[in-house]
Amino acid sequence: MTEIVKAQQADLAGEYGDVFWSLSPVLTYVAGSEAHCRIYVANTTDEERQYMLMAELSREGEVIDQFPLKVDGLAWFTVGANNVVGLPGAVILNYTDCALTINLYERETNQITDSVSTALTSQGTANLPVLPGLPAVSTETPDIMSTMLIFMVLVMMTTMMTRAVK
Repeated sequence: MTEIVKAQQADLAGEYGDVFWSLSPVLTYVAGSEAHCRIYVANTTDEERQYMLMAELSREGEVIDQFPLKVDGLAWFTVGANNVVGLPGAVILNYTDCALTINLYERETNQITDSVSTALTSQGTANLPVLPGLPAVSTETPDIMSTMLIFMVLVMMTTMMTRAVK
């Protein structure tokens, strides 16, 4: 990816929406099995927006598979202004020992506005792939970043819900 595209994506990060999910940062996964999760998409703007979720599997920085996650049979779906939708589902992947990234595309800009990643490993922490955009996961200390991320998401959702009630 060119540096210009990376800079554009960094500029849009969270501006037109956020994505987060129920998966842990590391998931022991057997290729061909179902991975259940709930994906949350938050429209942080004052306008209704359309989004698409694109799954990307990568290993050692190289994309090995990419496909859209359909919502009600469609690639694009709508989220109301200042709203959050929870999308339950499951994926069956033919790979393990790789990184699974979900990119949130916003239709108006046709750019990635946010993404989430998890490491899919076949043998616990022995085969951890490096997640895109994040430093390598250390298995020696507790993952404080995950806890901070969850806290930040909860604060954001509380703020949005408070605005919606008012």
